[in-house]
Amino acid sequence: MERIHNRLSEKNLIIDDNINEMISGRVIDVLGKYVKVRTQNGEKVLRMRGKKVPNKGWILEFRKEGNSSSFVGSVILESTVSLPPLVDVVPLLEMGISDPVDVTFLVDLTRSILLRLGKLPKWYYKKLEEYYKKGEGNSQGVCSHITVRALESMNLRIGKPDFLRAFGDWMNTFSHPYYFRSYRGKPRPARVFINKSKAMIRIDYLSKEHGRVLVEGLVGKTEAKLKVVPEKALDQAKVELLQKRLEKILGRAFVVQGGKGLGFRV
Repeated sequence: MERIHNRLSEKNLIIDDNINEMISGRVIDVLGKYVKVRTQNGEKVLRMRGKKVPNKGWILEFRKEGNSSSFVGSVILESTVSLPPLVDVVPLLEMGISDPVDVTFLVDLTRSILLRLGKLPKWYYKKLEEYYKKGEGNSQGVCSHITVRALESMNLRIGKPDFLRAFGDWMNTFSHPYYFRSYRGKPRPARVFINKSKAMIRIDYLSKEHGRVLVEGLVGKTEAKLKVVPEKALDQAKVELLQKRLEKILGRAFVVQGGKGLGFRV
């Protein structure tokens, strides 16, 4: 116990080339090469390089330069609020998701599916990664390749099947109160996140003209209020597209622009 106490009082150096300020924090979770550190500004997840990994409870000080005894790693996720345990976060980090809001939402969504099914399918994270990064198209969703072959054997034309859309349908069947849709687009999919228990909606996409666009707000029983950042990102064509996509999720939607955001009646 004395050795651990002494280590807790020390500051162990961790080297990260991307650090631009002096930061220190306590290790609160460790999973393999991943380490979660709580600082005064929130929480960080690091991926360590090499075999040296700090233990839970140790104090780390982040610097660009160190010595031979320093730990070496990179900050791959940062959040101003508490993050879920690494056992839930790491599968999403290995998919390349680096947005802490997306990570936390998808952890909660996955937990809801696990709660209902008791066990996640082996292909779940692989399909979720493809769905998140590529998005579903406008083709007809089907349940499986077997279904496609069966329909084709009866000479039934179903159009080009979209297995990612089918995955989205399957996922959202078991994920209540969390709802996630990823729609194919350029330069990346438009993503819709809804937490029905908190009546929250968030739409995230990239625009060639405005960069990242966030549409966030609350959805009530009869209306919703959304904030658009940047505000000028939604022209009339984009508002109409947003309305059509919201109608697919909410049944019907009537979008009204005005003020510093927009609202819609459902």
